[in-house]
Amino acid sequence: MMLRMMKMTLFKKLLASVLVFATALTATNSFADTKPTRTLQIGIENGYFPYEYLDDQGNFTGFDVELINFVCAEIKANCVLNRGAFEALIPNLLFKKSDIVISALSVTDERKKRVAFSTPYISPKPAVYIVNNNTKLKDPKQVKVLGVQQGTTLAAYLKATLPSNVQVRYYSSFDTAMLDLKGGRLDAVFESSDVAQKYLASENDLVKTLGAPVYSDLISQGVAIAVRPTDKTLLAEINQALVKAKETGLLDRLYVKYNIDSE
Repeated sequence: MMLRMMKMTLFKKLLASVLVFATALTATNSFADTKPTRTLQIGIENGYFPYEYLDDQGNFTGFDVELINFVCAEIKANCVLNRGAFEALIPNLLFKKSDIVISALSVTDERKKRVAFSTPYISPKPAVYIVNNNTKLKDPKQVKVLGVQQGTTLAAYLKATLPSNVQVRYYSSFDTAMLDLKGGRLDAVFESSDVAQKYLASENDLVKTLGAPVYSDLISQGVAIAVRPTDKTLLAEINQALVKAKETGLLDRLYVKYNIDSE
């Protein structure tokens, strides 16, 4: 009888040990499943408020930064943000220096010939003419010297539509163009309305819009993430992650946080 009880006790101890080991193994496997399985290079502009910028503490943040961090976690990828000039983002993607581009990237028919776009996560936004408050101009047609960021769909729109007597000056960034506007070297700056709010909403910048907002498919058919056309599996993963971002309420929180109209 005593021997039988000893065997039962030994069996229970052995079973408990097996269960503990199995639980630990399951936890380890679950943890392994959540770890990044690859590294992806992300092309993103160095500064384009409110999508990507340095905050007061010197942290690189913004709508696109938060969104791509979420996407990378969902697709189990370790993502490296490669910050640079906007006009180099698509060429770097095509030359395989990056795997993904996210940078308030507007979808247009021309860009669709070169890259594959995700489902848009922001609706098309119009462009506006930004002028100094003390301007004597009454209509955008009176603008003779106009600034715009190079490599953008805004620049492409101006090239396709402006008369030849308007001088267009191209800048590496929107902020640089705004410096020339304030310095009196430009009549106006042409920029997307959502990005222009950085200056228009500031009481210190003394600028306003001139004329009506400009809507055009040449400017934007929505904002999306871009990959190479051959990366179909990656694109499908990104689209699924964007669905999750919508379902979990992340996109709605980002719209509110960064004051971007979701419509």
